[in-house]
Amino acid sequence: MKNNLKYLVPAAAVTTLFLVGCGDDDVVEAADYPCEGTTGNEALLGGSWKLTKEDGGTISDSLFTNEDGDQYAYSLIYAFECGGDFDIKEIYTYTDDEQNPIIYEYEGSWDFTAADGTIGISWESDDFAYEWDFDIESVSETILKGTLYTEADTTALEFEKI
Repeated sequence: MKNNLKYLVPAAAVTTLFLVGCGDDDVVEAADYPCEGTTGNEALLGGSWKLTKEDGGTISDSLFTNEDGDQYAYSLIYAFECGGDFDIKEIYTYTDDEQNPIIYEYEGSWDFTAADGTIGISWESDDFAYEWDFDIESVSETILKGTLYTEADTTALEFEKI
């Protein structure tokens, strides 16, 4: 039995490390926030935010129809991480194939300007680089509201922290 323990302890340690590394990739751990040196609205921004409303219309739990007549649900998640990292995740779940959502993930950066309550967001897709400004209307531990200014549009957005 003593000889078996010398193999069991390292196996348990490796298994524990593996399980600790697994988690929900959609969510930035709340324990990382507030980021060191941040206060006020900047500290509240840290973490993952799921889009719930766009220009006053509800996005969450809504079904949309594409040009081919296929119905899908849409989720958009912004993650503001310590150090200025920014991630976007778009998830399309079609009603005829709910087990295989289509997921697009992009990385970029963000910075917060306290003077005017604006978040500068930069990110890249395979084809283009984007630079957006998000003017914060209000932010709390659970809700983020504001206006997103892109190259092509201005959109009122509301997010819920996840």
